[in-house]
Amino acid sequence: MTRGFLFLFVLSALGVVFSGCISAKNENDGGRAVNPPNRNPLERMRNTASPGHGFKYFDGVGWKYLPPGVKAEMFTMTAAELYEVAQEAFAGGDYTKALFAARWLHVHHPGADLAPEARRIVAQVYEKRGFYENAFQEYQALLDAHPDYDAANSGAKRTEVAQRMFDIAGEYLDGKWFRWKIPYQERMYLPVFSSMSRTAKLYRQVVTNAPYGELAASAQYGVGQAHEQALTGFWGFFADETAYKKATEAYQLLADRYQKRLGDADRPNQKEIDRVVAEASFRVAAIYEVQANEGVYDQSMAERAINAFKDFRTLNAEDSNLKPRLDEAEERINRLHLERVRGALAIAEFYERRGRWIAAFKYFGETSSRAGTVEGLANEKSPVYAEARRINELSKISRDRVTKKSVYEALGLAADIENVGLTGMMELSDRQLDSVERVSRRIELNLRLQEAELRKAVDNKNMVYEKVDALKTRADAILEAAEAELDRRAAEANK
Repeated sequence: MTRGFLFLFVLSALGVVFSGCISAKNENDGGRAVNPPNRNPLERMRNTASPGHGFKYFDGVGWKYLPPGVKAEMFTMTAAELYEVAQEAFAGGDYTKALFAARWLHVHHPGADLAPEARRIVAQVYEKRGFYENAFQEYQALLDAHPDYDAANSGAKRTEVAQRMFDIAGEYLDGKWFRWKIPYQERMYLPVFSSMSRTAKLYRQVVTNAPYGELAASAQYGVGQAHEQALTGFWGFFADETAYKKATEAYQLLADRYQKRLGDADRPNQKEIDRVVAEASFRVAAIYEVQANEGVYDQSMAERAINAFKDFRTLNAEDSNLKPRLDEAEERINRLHLERVRGALAIAEFYERRGRWIAAFKYFGETSSRAGTVEGLANEKSPVYAEARRINELSKISRDRVTKKSVYEALGLAADIENVGLTGMMELSDRQLDSVERVSRRIELNLRLQEAELRKAVDNKNMVYEKVDALKTRADAILEAAEAELDRRAAEANK
């Protein structure tokens, strides 16, 4: 039963599809046409009021698909008549008829004055139906085919077309999904997700059409925005250095090309251009900041971000309209400095966990110094200031802790070289000599501190400090003697 129903359904569907190809027949006349043949093909087309739609043959035209509601008389209309039909149909919401008339006009009357207006109607129909990318392409075809479009009216309509193209790109930048329009179908489509790479291409085309037009700077900014948005969301997980580079290059091109230079005259929309240029330079710094914080903290990229934010503040310091951005740039600079502080702290803690006391002492000191710098830069009421102050205090305490560990470890190793004589190195075996050299080097390294640090490590106890100082002197001498003996043995072995 199921197979029978499926067969009847397919058969019915095929009948519907091919019914449009069947001409009206007189059932009592053996299947011949009702009207006698007309010897004038043009007159015949005018008198053919299609009762339906479908793929049909028209004398003088050939095989053509006639959409529902469209009559064959359009094939013989003048450009002006076709345009009037297209306008009325579009205004009345009959987009199928408007699309057919406008297309027939610009395809078969390409030299007519109304041809560009017909293309514009095609684009507008696509917009009404949600095929924004197709509308963009039709607008572009209009500009390519008619470079002097509306020149007599100072290009006002051309400007309108450029604005529509810019707005369409903005729709996709806001996340609208692209659609793949099925060929030869004016309504059917498949959604193909949002695509920032395709969005960037749309913006680039707007720039290419008028590199120094009123929309050029904003469109170039759109290119950068599209590439930057491609770094977020699901696909952003797979972004690499190339993706970041595309975004920064788009913004840098904007700043290089449209930034006002000394002696340049103001453009009609100079304030908007200045705003976009400033925002582009801010975005470059922000992207560097993101890269600095990606995965393992990148100190070099953080430095680039700091310098870029500083450049932004320097170039726009006098612009009161940018005060919120200037304040944000300052805050981000302080945050980046704070990240550098945290990086130094992580290194110091790494060395402490591995018993590398002097290296830990050095990085705790550097952490404290950097944290103090951030304290001086940040607002005392800001979270950055509070965090920098906390890390500064922690680093000072940690530095004192590893200093004590370093000194008392050296004192604990003193017994290992207590009975070593400076003149008895030749009597030691290779193993014993290696041990003496290693221990004395460890003691010398652990005590490689200033006197003030050594005294502080032993709580300023003179007796303990004198013992530490004597050990330091003895370890230095033993290390020098051990190294000399090792060099002598190596020289003899090479003879």
